[in-house]
Amino acid sequence: MEAGLGWPSNCRSTPELDQLQAHLSALMTYRVAAGMLEQMLPIDAGKCHETLRCHTLKLGEAASRSRCGHAGDSGCGDRHQLGFDLHPREDGERHLEVRVGNVETEVGGRQVFGAVVRADTDIVALIGRKLEAVGRNGDTELTGFTDGCPGLRSILATAGVANPPILDWFHIAMRLQHLKQTAGGLLTDDPARVEAKAAIVEEVERLRWRLWNGKAKDAQISIGRIRKVIHAFQGEPGSRQSDAPSRKLWTALHELNGYLTGQSNWLVN
Repeated sequence: MEAGLGWPSNCRSTPELDQLQAHLSALMTYRVAAGMLEQMLPIDAGKCHETLRCHTLKLGEAASRSRCGHAGDSGCGDRHQLGFDLHPREDGERHLEVRVGNVETEVGGRQVFGAVVRADTDIVALIGRKLEAVGRNGDTELTGFTDGCPGLRSILATAGVANPPILDWFHIAMRLQHLKQTAGGLLTDDPARVEAKAAIVEEVERLRWRLWNGKAKDAQISIGRIRKVIHAFQGEPGSRQSDAPSRKLWTALHELNGYLTGQSNWLVN
């Protein structure tokens, strides 16, 4: 996140972090939400469940006071966020892909939508209707978030999102969490492997920090350092099998590297 130069002096966190904390707290217990934030974000804010509870209730009261009078009110805020994702669904021999999205305003207005890809639904028109429902006008600033699918970016551009959509942090965090868990499973049956594992775990955390701060190009530094020490696990029991810890780590690292290579242009601070 970039420095909030224009925020009120009493702000203690970014609006995006406030929104994420409140959203997670609405879906699960405060303790579980705090634990999830601790795993996903390389920051200390919002990790105490009691603090998270008080903060969420305060945000709820503020949202209730400022909520718009009706859905079509053009005074519902001048900035809208539009999240867009693609979900494959398999059921026996059937394969479905569903486009799902969420439109939100600064003051709490919200519309969700979804459509099967091969159905007759005009997804651009559907997005347009949802934006109108929360009060979009000619001066509304739109910000899009996607998982990086080029097709979704094209749809958002057609729907009026002029700026390139931002790569959603959630999809990066899940890959980083998998990498962290895999690194934690490495063997430590000799001093060399103990040292190598410690270096890898430290570098995974540094990699998370680099990506959170929009330094996608510097991510290659961390990936390179991990590759240099992973040789310490050659010859581990079952090393020729795909479920061996070092092989799982190598696969996770390769997949993350490929994802970042293709998505770095949309990764922001």
